[in-house]
Parts: sequence; structure tokens; C-alpha cells
Amino acid sequence: MSPELAHQLTALDPAVLGARIRAARVAAGLTQPELAGPDASVGFVSRIESGQRRPNVELLGILAARLGVTVEFLVLGDGWEDAQRLELLLDHADLSLAGGEADNALRLAREALGSPGLDTVPGGTIRARYAEAAALDALGDPTAVGALQQLLNDAPEVGTRLKVATALCRIWREQGQFERAIAVAQRLVDEQPPDVLGSEEGIRLSVTLAAALFMSGRAAEAAELCDRAIAESERLSSPVARASAYWNASAIRAEAGDVAGALPLAKRALHLLENTERVRDVGRLRIQLSSIMLRADPPRLEDAKEQIRMADLELDWSEASPVDRARNGLVRAQALLLEGQAEEAQQHALQVLADADEELPLVSVDALVLLGQVAWSIGDHEDAKAWYRRAIVTLTGAGADREAAQVWFEIGTLAAQAGLVAESADAFHRAAASAGLTSRLPVVTPPASAPRTTPEQVPAGRVPVIGTPPEGSPRTTPSQSPSSLS
Repeated sequence: MSPELAHQLTALDPAVLGARIRAARVAAGLTQPELAGPDASVGFVSRIESGQRRPNVELLGILAARLGVTVEFLVLGDGWEDAQRLELLLDHADLSLAGGEADNALRLAREALGSPGLDTVPGGTIRARYAEAAALDALGDPTAVGALQQLLNDAPEVGTRLKVATALCRIWREQGQFERAIAVAQRLVDEQPPDVLGSEEGIRLSVTLAAALFMSGRAAEAAELCDRAIAESERLSSPVARASAYWNASAIRAEAGDVAGALPLAKRALHLLENTERVRDVGRLRIQLSSIMLRADPPRLEDAKEQIRMADLELDWSEASPVDRARNGLVRAQALLLEGQAEEAQQHALQVLADADEELPLVSVDALVLLGQVAWSIGDHEDAKAWYRRAIVTLTGAGADREAAQVWFEIGTLAAQAGLVAESADAFHRAAASAGLTSRLPVVTPPASAPRTTPEQVPAGRVPVIGTPPEGSPRTTPSQSPSSLS
């Protein structure tokens, strides 16, 4: 007997179970002594039929065999065949999600939710609701967030709640809502005992939280959490848990500038995932790996292009979400720019920008910054300034302070390399302000004859001109942002 069926047996009213046993005995033409046989007393069978006693799992199986019915029929009643069908339907929905077939998973989940017999399947309603929400998430449907939030409140089983929190943390992180992402994951992490956090779902939630912490500027906490997750994952036989830990550790190292350390971690994660059915996640990881390869010194351009090509196929097979396709488009544009194909790079970046909406502000920002690089590389400095101005406005509206600081710092670095001293100094000042840094030095009032210009007096919207990017140092794209399996 499955754990789900055993749970249903314990929840079943003994009077209902007794009535089914009595009806089946009468239909089979058996007496109570014949049904009892050598395994139970006649009095015990009588008390079972009257609802005064509940048989254990072993005895119920013996009685069912003598009655010529299944245990499922005695526990679930006339709807047992429908319950088996719905159980199979939910299993197929889960497999479709793992294989990246989100449309099929959504259809199966909604078919189950529309079936009146779903309440006879132990945990069936919650399973169907999670499959529906996860499929909506994979398809980029914004209604997934509301469905997941409701599930977080309703799901009694900890494994489901961990998966839901992981998905919400990732979604809000991708939208630039870092504090919200951290809050939902941290609450679940704090509630769990060590053995739960060491499970596959616990590890995936931990590394997703680590990614959000890192992107919010809490790098030390993120690194510590990721290291613990890697240690826990090595104790499991689950390739998905281990891949998730290595994937996020790789992303964090890449963001911190440790490209040499990030590359082997990403390769190890990919090797683990390639042996699973998680086609969409394999494609997403290839995007990150190709981005890291482009940042190597010198860039591993041909290897990166092969990973991008394979990611294209896997994202097509798995009905990837808009954000995954946008990331792949940006990495492809970055590779084209490194090859000197500025026009093609611009076309890809423009397409990403057109596809990104207000739900994906960080994707839009990276597309705008890349368009600025393309414009500068072909000598169109005024267009470059305009693209950067839009990037900063978008970042400011999203409240993504750390990302704004990163963009300003990169603009300052490139401006300095181009010999634009004043613009570089202004960009570094803005980077520090976005990161929350302030000067601890006392303010010295300048002489009246030499009025002091403060950063607040800089004309609104002023964006420094960017110099030609140094070879082998492309701008970080969203595909390098810490990711997670969910």
C-alpha cells in the first residue's frame, strides 16, 4: 500500500469502511466466519463492519483478497478507478514540468483540477495547484505569482512549501525585488530543521536565497550559505541538488570577478544536469556557462557559441520562459559584439529590449547597456549616452540599487580607459551613492571666489560617455546573474 493510500485509510471514517466491507461480503455471498478465516475472530469482523474497529493495513489486504475487491476500492469507494486515473494524470504533469513541457503540464493540471473526484486522491488538490502554478511560471504568465503565494499559505506538506518559496524567491529576484525575494526564502529557511535543509528541496531553496542575498549586496552571507549548500549536496545522491549548489556558486563567483573559479563550477553543474530530464534547466545553465566563457581571458568565443547553439535547441524543446530567451539573446549579442559584428549584435539586443516588459526591468537594463556598448563601438557617442541614460532611469525606477551601482562602476571604468576623466569621476561617485556609501570627511567650504559644484548640481540625466570596451572584458549580462533550479 502506498503512503498516500495508507494516509487515506487513517483519515477514513471507520463506519464508512465497515459499511463497504459488509456490502462487499454480502455481494460475494460470504458469512462473517468465512471472511474472518484464521486471521481474525468473528467478533472482530463484526465490530469492523459496525464501525467500532478499524483493521490494520495487513488485515485489510487479507479481507480484500477474500472479498475479491481491491484495497483501493475499500478505502476510496466507487471512485477508486477515477482516483487512480487522476493520480496518473498528476504524475504525467510532474514529468512534463521536469521535461520543460509547460503547456502540457498546464493542461494536465487543469484537467485534474476540473475533476470532481480529485478530493479522493491524497494531496491531489495541492499537487494539481502546484503543477498549474509551476507551469504558469515556466510560461512567463504573471498570474503564477498569485497562485504560488496562495499555495504557500495552503500547502500542509513542507516539500511543496519549499518548492513554492524557491519559485517565488527566483521570480522576485529576476524582477529586482530583492528584499521581497530574501524575505520569502529566509522565512522558510529559518523554520526548517537541519535535516530538511539538507534535503534536495532545502538545498535548492538555500542556493536561491544565496543568489538573492548576493544581488542585494550581501555577498558574505551569500557565499557562506552557498558553501554550506555545496557541503550538504555532496551528502546526497541527487544530481539536481548538487547541480543547483554548483550552479549558484559559479554565478556568484562570476559576478565577483572570479571567472577562473566560476568556470569549473558551471561545467560540473552542467555535467550533473545533463544526466537528468530537466531540459529547460540544462539550457539555462548553458547560457550562464557561455557568458562566463566570454569573460575569460582571452574569451573562449568558439566554445561559448557552441553552448549558445545548444541552449537554443534546449530552450525550444522545453518551451522556455521569456526571461530565459532574453538571457540567451543577450549572450548571443555579446558574442557577436566580440566578433566585431556590431550590427547583428544591435539587432539581437533591440529584440530583447522589445520583448522585455515592466516585469523584467533588469533584463531591459542589460539590453540598454549592451546597446550603449554597440553604439560606442561604431562611433555613435550620442546614441551611446542616450542608451545609458535609459538604463539608469530604468534601474532607478526598479529600485535596484546594487545593479545601478554595478552599471555606474562599469561606465566609470570604461570612461577612464577612454581618457574621459571628468565623466569617469562622476560615474564613480554615482556608483558609490547607489551602493549607499557616503564620505566620512568633514565638509570644507570653498572660498567665495571659487564656488564649489556638488554632485547634486550636476544636470539631471547627465550620463558619462563610455569608452571602447577593453578586449576580453564584456559587460555582465543577466545570464550571469545567480540562477536556481526550480
